[in-house]
Amino acid sequence: MPSDTTSTTNRFDFTKSTINRLPTPSTGVAYYYDTKAKGLALSVGTTGRKSFLLYRKIKGRPERIKIGPYPDLSIEQARKSTAVLNAQIAQDANPADTGRAKRNEMTLAELFEKYYEQHSSLRKVTHLEDIEHFRRHVNTSVHGPNLAKLPLSEVTRAKLTAHHARMRAIPTTANRVLALVSSMFSKAIQWSYFEGVNPCRGIEKFPERARERFVQPDEMPRLLYALENEENETVRDFLLTALFTGARRSNVLTMQWADVHMERKEWRIARTKNGTAQTIPLPQAAIEVLQRRQQAVQGLDTPYVFPGPGANGHIVDPQRAWDRVLARGTALGLVDAIAARAKAIEFDYLTAVEEATNFPHQTIERFSALARSHGLFVEHYEMRDLHMHDLRRTLGSWLASGGTSLPIIGKALNHKSPQATQIYARLMLGPVRDAMEEATNAMRNAKGV
Repeated sequence: MPSDTTSTTNRFDFTKSTINRLPTPSTGVAYYYDTKAKGLALSVGTTGRKSFLLYRKIKGRPERIKIGPYPDLSIEQARKSTAVLNAQIAQDANPADTGRAKRNEMTLAELFEKYYEQHSSLRKVTHLEDIEHFRRHVNTSVHGPNLAKLPLSEVTRAKLTAHHARMRAIPTTANRVLALVSSMFSKAIQWSYFEGVNPCRGIEKFPERARERFVQPDEMPRLLYALENEENETVRDFLLTALFTGARRSNVLTMQWADVHMERKEWRIARTKNGTAQTIPLPQAAIEVLQRRQQAVQGLDTPYVFPGPGANGHIVDPQRAWDRVLARGTALGLVDAIAARAKAIEFDYLTAVEEATNFPHQTIERFSALARSHGLFVEHYEMRDLHMHDLRRTLGSWLASGGTSLPIIGKALNHKSPQATQIYARLMLGPVRDAMEEATNAMRNAKGV
């Protein structure tokens, strides 16, 4: 190991030419010292990487304080930084303590663990949504730098603003993520984990529009077929239960056998998102799914209808399986449309259905050009824009299309206010189409057409 002691060979006036000519050590790290700035040193590693640092004894203890890499940092910049550090030492401060404190500082990911354990899991019905939002939108590089890995002091308003802006395509989710991080920092300040101002303060949220997407009548057969062919049976049954009950995702994920009364065909949810209890009548379709689940979990020591391998004991994030189901449904729609127009010589329907079932993404890519040649568009059969929460809206929409009154729909979905149910009065186009057909036919009859 090279020695930290100085000698005539490793102590000189730092210049670009002298630094650039320094040899690369075969082992360890070589240190060189500047004759102009007290304590300024340069380390050279076996890869040739050079970095400036301050080497001083502070209160009798030798300390190395990183300044920055060369040549990213110029010699003059390194000397100025050294002067600042020396001034702090002269005032009886130890700059190394700041670096050590920063290394020991809680990261945003560590704060989320505390937040979930001490607040979210205890007080929020939507605590599972917090896990999903943090995992998919904060502890990831999808929207830029991974904020979860940063110390709290480095999660600045500027970084959060940029992160929020990159999520503009999903404004509602972006707002929920921002609200989650803001709540986390509020608790961090309250619990003395963080000193300073909440960095989320002042960041403008996106305008939100009520989502109206649901599974359309022509999509329902494809969705059910895609679910029947889903390899993950637990997630398949979870999605079918969500569809047939209209319950919120978090409630279905945590569904327990003790709350299901098969004889009465009822499911009791002790506390829903709006803070109230709900008893859901179980239609026969849901009963059949639950009977299948009873057989699947037989012999397992679990209270959950949809058990999972994690610490929670139940499945937490079925997004991958949901993505497969939607891709399968899209591919099947495209294949059916092509089959109605293409000649048998250029299109083998049975083989295409098998491919769509097992390799949906590749099927969509493979047949897109053929579809266009027949005047068909993938967008017309696209189901990958559906969200899991749209299954809840789907039940409400299909109830509305069947003539169910809005108060009954509100009761079925456990809406707290009538306004939440009003959307279902305008989602289904069937009644509107029938009325328009009747009106236009009357117009044509008036002319004698």
